[in-house]
Amino acid sequence: MLDYLRAECYKMLHRSYLWMALLITGGLELVLVLLWAWINCELPNNMTVSAGFSMVLYLLSLGYYATAITSDIAFSDQYKYNTLKNEVAYGIPRARIYLGKLFAGVLLSIGACALLLGWYALLCALMLPGDGAVLEALKVLGFALLCAFPVWVGAQALYLLCFFSIRGNTAATIVSVCIIALFGQMLTFLSLLVSMPAPGLADALLAIKGLLLTSPLESITDAIGDWSRVAWAWAVGAGWCVGTTALGLWCFHRREIS
Repeated sequence: MLDYLRAECYKMLHRSYLWMALLITGGLELVLVLLWAWINCELPNNMTVSAGFSMVLYLLSLGYYATAITSDIAFSDQYKYNTLKNEVAYGIPRARIYLGKLFAGVLLSIGACALLLGWYALLCALMLPGDGAVLEALKVLGFALLCAFPVWVGAQALYLLCFFSIRGNTAATIVSVCIIALFGQMLTFLSLLVSMPAPGLADALLAIKGLLLTSPLESITDAIGDWSRVAWAWAVGAGWCVGTTALGLWCFHRREIS
């Protein structure tokens, strides 16, 4: 398994798609911090280092969609280039193929996240004025990332399920994004529709919504320091990761690869 994982990581790191995505994202971070620095010229100390760090909390939901990129890089258009068929024909166990790509994608996500956050922190430290609240801002950010990490991994597992189950990375990405972005809104809308005639059903729909990947990060700024939110996030993320991985392995074992 370790040899296969190393091979997957090697392939990912040699894809130009990865470095282009990192370069574009890092460039956008640079533009954002430069904009804040320019605003500070007009309104001194309007945006400080700690405020810059705190802004990350409002961008955590982007992680649900950033994992689509890392999952796509890990899957590497296996159906398009028939490499998945070759791996199965070569005799590599399907569980090793599936889990290897999942683990590789998670490792890539962690590395990319650390690199981009580190670059962003460096830009803020160099271009924005300090205010003595950096340590507190880092604690808040660390708490938020502790909540975000497990649901991001759950999203990654969902993307891999769709990539292995649907021929075509674009279609698989669209299905996954719709599940993540729209399912919660649909449940909220339905609960509002039935709240008057059937309040019990509305409560049940909202309870189901609480099990979705997006729920633990909703209003995260109001839950800083609430460790029950961390437990909730890890329970939801673990549930989605285990559930989608089990379903993906079952579907992959049953599927005829041609």
